[in-house]
Amino acid sequence: MLRALLIISAITVYVPASPSQSHPVTPARTASASSAASPRNPFNPGERLSYDVSWADFIIAAELNIDTDDRTTFDGVEGYHVTANARTVGLVSGLALKVNDVYESFINGATLKPFRAEKRTRHGKKETQSSILIEKNTGKLGTGRTLELPDETYDLAGLLFAIRGMDLTIGKSRTLTLIEDDKLYTIKIQPEGNEKITTRAGTYDTVRVATSMVKGRENDKLYNLRIFITTDARRIPVLITAEPSWGSVRVELTSVTGGGKPSRTNSSAVSDRRE
Repeated sequence: MLRALLIISAITVYVPASPSQSHPVTPARTASASSAASPRNPFNPGERLSYDVSWADFIIAAELNIDTDDRTTFDGVEGYHVTANARTVGLVSGLALKVNDVYESFINGATLKPFRAEKRTRHGKKETQSSILIEKNTGKLGTGRTLELPDETYDLAGLLFAIRGMDLTIGKSRTLTLIEDDKLYTIKIQPEGNEKITTRAGTYDTVRVATSMVKGRENDKLYNLRIFITTDARRIPVLITAEPSWGSVRVELTSVTGGGKPSRTNSSAVSDRRE
């Protein structure tokens, strides 16, 4: 259960909470017709997004930081390095299990798609690490295995940036593939409507984005997960909410440093509004 919480805080509930809850999908080389041909660049070098994660009765159960480094060259490829670090804090860390997960993604600056990804996890005394190299439609795992990948495939750290860069026109969906723990999952991203959201970092005009699994268990709404992204040029995710059976989760933006600030609304105290 706690691992599912941290995966939510590390950008998504897209990863199944257990093997019985979802099934890997068979990759297809052809990109979805709803995919954006020319996504906007969502990367802001020097940007750090900080979030508090609340779960059930725990006001702050975990913390999440997402960092974008300066554009440079990695393995001969010019691009971006982004890192998502999620860790439990307070009573959850003390009474349950200390978790510290780090997801790194290396993004090709020309295609805005990942070409390398690494993951390091620590759950109590157990530590694991894994990696994947992506070239065209092939992924080479750190174990030596290879996987055939769809065109729109992203690792966990890079997936949110792909959503930030997509066309967020209301009703215009896009289908992406997530690779996690050597498995592929097809996710439908659906902008639903506009909403004014207040967090500790301020009040923002946002687009409410829903997620659903295209291939997995029937009627899988991914714990009713919603991502609220600012409508300005920065496209900052200011809030992520989910409603799994083990308690509601809220991932709330607390601060933005580097890369400029997202645009706030004029009012300093505006109630949430749905359209």
